[in-house]
Amino acid sequence: MEKILIPDKLNIDANSYRFLAKLQYDIYSCTDTDIELDFSKCGFTHSAFTAYFGTLLSISKLWNKNVSISTGNNISIYNYFRCSGIYDYYQKTTGNINNNAIPFTNFTDDDDKLMQYIDNILHHAPIFLSDDCRKMLFKNIYEIFVNALEHSHSSSGVFSCGHWMPNKQQLIFSVCDAGVGIPQLVKQKFPDIDSVGAIEWALQRGNSTQQLTAGVPRGLGLADLKDFTELNTGSLIIFSNNVYYNCSEKTAKIPMRYAIAGTLITIIIIADYEHVYMLKEEKT
Repeated sequence: MEKILIPDKLNIDANSYRFLAKLQYDIYSCTDTDIELDFSKCGFTHSAFTAYFGTLLSISKLWNKNVSISTGNNISIYNYFRCSGIYDYYQKTTGNINNNAIPFTNFTDDDDKLMQYIDNILHHAPIFLSDDCRKMLFKNIYEIFVNALEHSHSSSGVFSCGHWMPNKQQLIFSVCDAGVGIPQLVKQKFPDIDSVGAIEWALQRGNSTQQLTAGVPRGLGLADLKDFTELNTGSLIIFSNNVYYNCSEKTAKIPMRYAIAGTLITIIIIADYEHVYMLKEEKT
């Protein structure tokens, strides 16, 4: 069995994303079929990455690899994974998820399940929303999932996980697929664009690799979520193919040496109980 040691800290920074990209490469290229991700020395892993680790466990089977998570005596990391829903999902158990979790889940084509899941995300959101703003956020988050399901061509579906972090007063959730990836999709339309430019193109309002589907305008989800997280002083982070792109940090638009399959999108919402979030047209 091949053991891969997880670093002592994985946070929202370029080095952590570089590690995650190389981790996927190491799993894919490993000559052993059994691989253990060893978290025994890991003191902290950001909840933004839970969906990514859960996705790795699934897609590794497509590479004829059996990947497992080991925490040793690291009780805090074990409890976090157990409470997040990864344990229940892969061990086929129930009852381990805590009330702060938006449980680790896989989506394929169950629209009712997806809408209930997004309701749960917004239920955990530590902010006051007007009815119209809530509908807009619901639609934007829904578009992120639908785009991943329809356009990523991921054979394993789309995974998601989140957590309300009371000590940090933050809601963090991620959507992850192991499909084509945003840069590769955009480059199919614009071959001369680089990977960072492809992410920036996808963040522009109205831009979509499918501009109109069944009469429904596309390309609003990422742009609206970017605007919302800026207003909230939260974060929208896109990790796709060989790019780490943090919309809240001007210097965090970084090409990576190793590319991942697909896309990991993370949204961080900061607790704000002093304001009501409304649409611009509601304020006039």
